[in-house]
Amino acid sequence: MSHAKQVLVSMTRREALRIGIGSTVSAAVAATGAWAAEPVAQTLVMPGSPWSQVRGFNYQPSYGSTGFELWQKFDAKTIETELARGKRFFPKMNALRWWQSWDSFLRDPQRYTRNFDMTLELATKVGCQVMPCLFNRWHDATLDYGGIYVDHFLPQASWVQKPKMFDVFLQALIGQHKDDPRILAWDLCNEPYAYGLPREKMLPQIVESETAWLKMLHDRCKELGARAPITVGIHPGVPLELVEPISDVLSIHPYFVHNNPKASKPDYEKSLDRDVAFAKKVGKPLVSTECCWGALDDPVRVESVRYTLTQLKTRGIGWLVYLLHHSLIADAHGPEFGPLSMPGNLAFIEADGSLRPGHEVFNEF
Repeated sequence: MSHAKQVLVSMTRREALRIGIGSTVSAAVAATGAWAAEPVAQTLVMPGSPWSQVRGFNYQPSYGSTGFELWQKFDAKTIETELARGKRFFPKMNALRWWQSWDSFLRDPQRYTRNFDMTLELATKVGCQVMPCLFNRWHDATLDYGGIYVDHFLPQASWVQKPKMFDVFLQALIGQHKDDPRILAWDLCNEPYAYGLPREKMLPQIVESETAWLKMLHDRCKELGARAPITVGIHPGVPLELVEPISDVLSIHPYFVHNNPKASKPDYEKSLDRDVAFAKKVGKPLVSTECCWGALDDPVRVESVRYTLTQLKTRGIGWLVYLLHHSLIADAHGPEFGPLSMPGNLAFIEADGSLRPGHEVFNEF
C-alpha cells in the first residue's frame, strides 16, 4: 500500500486516545481502557463459556460514510457479497456486530424493519449470529458517523426531544425479535460517555442524563421480553462499574494504541487482567466488541492484530474485531477514499474484495 498520499487529520476521540488526552484519565487508561482498581499481579482467565469462543467482526457496508446513509441506501446484494468474502477469508467467523440507525428508521419504519430482517438472514447464511448495536455515541471530527448527541438525552437541551421517542424503534427491533436465536446480544449503545473531557470534569447533569437514558433503554428492552443478553460497548477510559448494572454481558473496547508514545504493553496487559478480575467478581461474561487498532502500514497493523488477539485469547476473552470490510465511514479505508484520523485503516478486506496483506492473521486465533 502506498503511503505517499496526504492523510487529512483532525482531533477525534480516537486521536485523543493516541496522544493521551480527552476522555482518558491516565496514560494506562489512554492506551487500554482500564477501570480503576487495585493492581493485579498475574494473568487472569475468564471461565470457559460460549463468549470465549466468539470470533467475529464489526461490519459496516462499503457504500456509505454514515450510519444513516448505510441504511438509507441499504443494498442486500452488496452486503451478501461482502459477508461471503468475510467467510471465505475467515472461516471461523461466527458473529457480526451490526450498527443500526434510528434516524433512518424514522424515515420509513416498515422498510427499515424489512431490511433489518434481511441482515439477520444474510448473517445466518455465513454462519453468524448478530449483535445489533442500537445506538451510537462515538463521534468523529473527520468523518462523523452520526447517531445520538447530548441533545437527545439531556432534558430540555433542544427541540429534538419528545416523550418515548425511541419506543417505536425498540418495539420494531427488540419486540419483534425478542426470542430470535439469530441475535447474539443487544448492544444498547456504542461508546457512551464519549466526551472531550474526562468524565469527572463534565457537567454532572450530562453524565447523569446519559446514564438515565441508557437505563431507560435497558429497562425497555427487558419489558419487551428480550431474551438475548443486553450489553453496552464502552470505549477506553469508561469504567466497567458504570455500565455493569445494565449489562448481562460486559463489553470492552481494548485497543492497544501502538502509535501512542505513552502506550505500554505491561500496562495494557494489566488493564485486561483488571477487566477479567472485575467480570469474575460480578459473575458476568466479558467480551471485546471492538479491538485491533489500525494503521495504513500493513505489517504494523498485522502486528497490532496479532498482539491484541494473543492477549485476549490468553485470558479467555472472545472478540468482535473492528472492522471486517472496507467502508467509506471513518477509518475504514485507504486515503484515496477520503480523509482519515489517527487510527488509519482498520479494515481487513480491501475495496476490491481482496484480503489486506497479512490480515489472515485473524485465523491464527
